[in-house]
Amino acid sequence: MGTKEYKVLITGSNKGSLLAFNFIKFLIDTKNIKPIIIKPNIKTIPPSFDGLIISGGVDINPKLYSKSVDSSVKKLEPKRDELELKLIDYALKRGIPILGICRGMQLINVYFGGTLHQDIAKLNLKFEHKNTIFPIKRVNIVKNTKLFKILKKSTIYVNSIHHQSVDKLGKNLRINAYDKNKIVEGIESIDNNFLLGVQWHPEYLFYKSDSKKIFNSFINAVVR
Repeated sequence: MGTKEYKVLITGSNKGSLLAFNFIKFLIDTKNIKPIIIKPNIKTIPPSFDGLIISGGVDINPKLYSKSVDSSVKKLEPKRDELELKLIDYALKRGIPILGICRGMQLINVYFGGTLHQDIAKLNLKFEHKNTIFPIKRVNIVKNTKLFKILKKSTIYVNSIHHQSVDKLGKNLRINAYDKNKIVEGIESIDNNFLLGVQWHPEYLFYKSDSKKIFNSFINAVVR
């Protein structure tokens, strides 16, 4: 008998998602994992899959959480929103592990009825919110959460490439990480299913053990 092949869908935009896909593929690539990139213009979606990664990208349409579009929102991709929400719904109903990265985490929150801050720069923050590709932003991990069990530490240093963040938390979710401004840096489901979202981009920090732990935990959930 051959080894079972597990299909992992990785979503992205029609343009500009190839770099992230390649880094994610590198981090989850094992002999029995088949990464498949899924874009809004794809003609056919696999009829079944074993894992779902919602990657980063453009802003989510504020209409999905009953808000008007702020002037800071420069680009939307409604077809991607629609596709990813359908995939999240499909995966949740079948207990398929889901990992959301940056935009992906935000969309998970919106799926569960949560809302977003459309522009962090317009918040009354105590500390400056810096955008950086380097792991210099300190994030606090909440104890007794799934993310804490994965990382086994209370603080980590991450990159920060976002101008939006979680506002109202969606139902059946809990916060598992935050920064010094109390901006939400991670969310997860309150039940036993693997549903995890992080606001940073662990795929670009492929050389750090924390990133490897996150992707390894996702893969372990897929093959279980």
